[in-house]
Amino acid sequence: MQYERHILLILREAYPHGMPVRRIALNVYNITNTLFDPQDREKVHSAVAEWLRSESQKSGGAVRRADTRGWYRLNERSMQVQQLLMEFSPHEDDDWMLWE
Repeated sequence: MQYERHILLILREAYPHGMPVRRIALNVYNITNTLFDPQDREKVHSAVAEWLRSESQKSGGAVRRADTRGWYRLNERSMQVQQLLMEFSPHEDDDWMLWE
């Protein structure tokens, strides 16, 4: 799916709480909608909702349903998510990555 990476990055920002589908879809729409490549908001929402639904039903899927209806969050047990959470995380030796 073309939005998979965007969805995972959005959910990484919302980690560990998750987000509702409508907010995830709106963020994906805002990221992908440009002057030269306009997107249909309803189609983006449908595609994002379908991907979240199918990915959450997989046993090792990258997302899972949250406690609240319509909310999704990252599946910490997924290898793909573990790699995503480790990307760009600051280390103690990397002073340039720390904001002061």
